Amino acid sequence: MQEAFTLLSPPLKGLLQETGISAPTPPQAEAIPFIVQGENVLVIAPTGSGKTEAALLPLIDKMVQDGNRQGISLLYITPLRALNRDLLKRLQVWSAKLGFTVEVRHGDTPAVDRRRMAGRPPDLLITTPETLQAILPGRRMRQHLRHVKAVVVDEVHELAGDRRGVQLTVGLERLREARPEGFQRVGLSATVGNPEEISRFLGGSEPVRIVQIPLGKDTRYKIEYPPPGEEDQELARRLYTAPEAAARLALVSDLVEAHDSTLIFVNSRVNAEMLGSKFNMMDQKIMVHHGSLPKEERVRAEEAFKARQIKGLVCTSTLELGIDIGSVDLVVQYMSPRQVNSLVQRVGRSGHSLTRTSQGVLVSVSTEDLLESIGVIELAKEGRLEPTIIHHGALDVLAHQIAGLLMDSEGSVSFTHIKQVLSRAFPYSRLEDAELEKVVEFMRKMGYLKRDDQHLYRTSRTRLYYYENLSMIPDERRYPVIDLTNQQSVGILGEEFMLTMAHVGLNFIVKGRVWQMKQITDDGKVYVLPVNDPTAAIPGWDGQILPVPGTLAVRVGEYRKQIDRLLDEHKARAPVVEKFSRIWPADPYGVRRVVEEIETHRATGAPVPTNDRVLIEGFDRYIIIHTHFGDVLNFTLGEVIEELFRRQGLVRMWWWDSYRILYEMTADTADLDLEDLFLKQVFGVDEPVLGGACHGVLHRHFPWELQMKQIAERFGALSRGRLMYGGAMKELQVRFRLTPIYDETIREAQVERADFEGVKKIFKQIKEQNMEVRFFRSRDKPTPLAYHILYRHVEAFSTKSETSKHWTRMSRRR
Repeated sequence: MQEAFTLLSPPLKGLLQETGISAPTPPQAEAIPFIVQGENVLVIAPTGSGKTEAALLPLIDKMVQDGNRQGISLLYITPLRALNRDLLKRLQVWSAKLGFTVEVRHGDTPAVDRRRMAGRPPDLLITTPETLQAILPGRRMRQHLRHVKAVVVDEVHELAGDRRGVQLTVGLERLREARPEGFQRVGLSATVGNPEEISRFLGGSEPVRIVQIPLGKDTRYKIEYPPPGEEDQELARRLYTAPEAAARLALVSDLVEAHDSTLIFVNSRVNAEMLGSKFNMMDQKIMVHHGSLPKEERVRAEEAFKARQIKGLVCTSTLELGIDIGSVDLVVQYMSPRQVNSLVQRVGRSGHSLTRTSQGVLVSVSTEDLLESIGVIELAKEGRLEPTIIHHGALDVLAHQIAGLLMDSEGSVSFTHIKQVLSRAFPYSRLEDAELEKVVEFMRKMGYLKRDDQHLYRTSRTRLYYYENLSMIPDERRYPVIDLTNQQSVGILGEEFMLTMAHVGLNFIVKGRVWQMKQITDDGKVYVLPVNDPTAAIPGWDGQILPVPGTLAVRVGEYRKQIDRLLDEHKARAPVVEKFSRIWPADPYGVRRVVEEIETHRATGAPVPTNDRVLIEGFDRYIIIHTHFGDVLNFTLGEVIEELFRRQGLVRMWWWDSYRILYEMTADTADLDLEDLFLKQVFGVDEPVLGGACHGVLHRHFPWELQMKQIAERFGALSRGRLMYGGAMKELQVRFRLTPIYDETIREAQVERADFEGVKKIFKQIKEQNMEVRFFRSRDKPTPLAYHILYRHVEAFSTKSETSKHWTRMSRRR
């Protein structure tokens, strides 16, 4: 272990001694020798394992030993400005001791600082992917970038899954054009499910050595499903909520009180505000942290938590990454984290070092949520993380990077050279000439370039298009919320909430407090005053909850199959509860409720849906297809089935979740032959008919207007952030039908939202009888497992709050 540090120079060894670091951590011991040798390295290790130092110690050592430093020697790229802030604080201590300069540059860097850096660049520049795009074409900054010896990409797993990462991969190849002799690449990543792909994402056409440290850190998980007691009845009345919710809030409150520092992770900003407001009503010193709060509020929450002024912080994925908030004793996950990657990242924030135990408590809100949490924990222990899905061939990014290559040049670039540079980047390694040609021709028609048979040329519009579209993050209208009492910003409201719910006099929640809208100005500012109203609406910010992947849904189906089999064997509940209470990390009450639900479901006479059994249930006007396929596959299957039913006019509207598809039919299901309907007209169709249905779904249902608008903005075909409604949005499909904008919308849908190959596989399994399909008609009431989706979407099964109405609006319906 000690050998890695022996490879460093005396000044670096002295610095380590001064800071009390005597021995390398496993990532440092494994990675430093390869980095010293100049290899490209991807370091994959758990949170708090010293990945940053593993990269920077040898690279800074090389840099300070170089007596002839010019320009920028080392580039450090992070996905978040907050990470830049934290890293700068740490490196300023090193720079003072070792004699190098370090600065941060991002979109908010003042012009005077940018000019100073252009004249006198730092040895080490910390920046973001967007700022790299901004400085690559600059004459003076490009000259400084010619001296870059190494690039570190932090949180590479976070960037690999979206367009920002695709843009960065081409940016690195453009940097390589500025420095033909090349540079060393080092990536730092949390544990991922597809390390080989992430290494290719980092290295492009260059080899990358993977240094992977296993999840050897001691992690303890516990699932709580608290039953409501008498004291929770009173709390529920005080908080205007259900006793079950009050029991959960009391549990979380007690956990916070029992520890010095607790992060409470939730899956959405809506849930963050809901919990924050309830804790505020309970007089708990717990703050809220999410992306729709102003930067000043987020920093204030981070600093208050780090200084122990508060003991708890409710947060979304904004704190999954390595933002410095000090040590964390406990992580509470409110509701299932829905993916293994999220669980590992979030719970890994507690005991933020390899020698301390990470502790995570998962608070379940339903029996299904509890089963899902068990599945996430078991998959995490098995090391079965979800693969990061890389966007191959994103056409909007392609257009922007073609403009970037023109900006980097003297004014013209050969078609062949552009193809060579782009193809070195992993997301474009399979780029076809026809795709490139179509995008180039579209850019020519837009006036963003000129061309002849061999070359592309800059135009007067190339620069404006390039710099207006540096960010791949969608521009969505945001409405700042301003407190009239002090004129300070307290939050940001999303466009959908403002269009559907906002009006003067509305009470709503931001920052865990209730506010009343007093004025909405023409320029989009919302002026508010604090009020007391525990029944206030919650802002419906845009943004998707993580989809439950098929691997996790299948695991839940396996659990249900095991319970079903053991109930058959024992003919009693108690031994089944006792068995699973021993092997599952859940409290006995929660386990009993799970087994009871399956037992009650069986008592109706209905078969139990499992990982290899689909149950199709008919009740009143509703058909519930019980599956264990996960969100994306269920959504795609739901669309395909509706497409097959389309000509018959059978479906009025439909919804889906991770474990079911719900159709409201135009006729009572008692009048339908469900077996004939599904076994012949759905699962019995031949391959050409199924292929036609998939094609129909893709082109009739998937070019969603909002996604097409955002893609058109990135292509420069629409002004960014432009407000569009109703008819204007619907016209986009016609307007852009034969353009790369339409093609990119379809490509994005197939990557992020649809799984047609999965649907075809299910149809094949059913035809070959490798997947059982059973039918059941509920008479007086639906089966217990059907309630999980019915109470969310059907008026007869729930009294809808504003939040549930919001979710209904967000559901896909016909």
